[in-house]
Amino acid sequence: PSGETVLLAGGGLGNAVLFSIGKALRERGSRVIYFAGYRHPDHVFHPDELEGSADQVVWAVDQGEPIAPRRPHDLSFVGNIVQAMLAYARDELPGKSLFAMKEVDRIIAIGSDRMMAAVAEARHTVLQPYLKPDHVGIASINSMMQCMMKEVCGQCLQQHVDPVTKAPSEVVFSCFNQDQAMDCVDFTNLRQRLKTNSLAEKLTNRYLDLLLAKE
Repeated sequence: PSGETVLLAGGGLGNAVLFSIGKALRERGSRVIYFAGYRHPDHVFHPDELEGSADQVVWAVDQGEPIAPRRPHDLSFVGNIVQAMLAYARDELPGKSLFAMKEVDRIIAIGSDRMMAAVAEARHTVLQPYLKPDHVGIASINSMMQCMMKEVCGQCLQQHVDPVTKAPSEVVFSCFNQDQAMDCVDFTNLRQRLKTNSLAEKLTNRYLDLLLAKE
């Protein structure tokens, strides 16, 4: 979109995907407020690219020391993404907010399923008084994928729900359509499906640690 005020919410590695999105938005004449969330301060990577993709960055870290902003107009917060957004909306952060939450036309969240589910819920609860009723909410859904050939194996199928009734509505291919309307995503279903790979992922990580230790 062009000429919009867009809020980017990135969690962990999700921030790597938002660099190019924020840059493209600004090139199209949109204004970007970027909430960059990390578990620990030392998890921050490519700060130059992140800063270049936003008019203002709010650095959020779950615990420990706050991330020190390098630009004078950027802000910092200790807590999760939703808490950071709420503090920004209430003008409770040290420093000056460049935007009002009521100006936000679009929210794009990329991170863990839990982080995106929290942002989706907050839009209709704690953040609702501060947002436009007609703003757009988008989440980048990274469900299980296998064939990497788009719509072949069906491993990435994701359940959608009716945004009003929350009744099951349709099933979509996430590999072909990762950016989905937050209000249509069944995050409980997504979480249950992702957990089926948990054991294989843990075994793979242990084996990789073993190989690296031998090297």
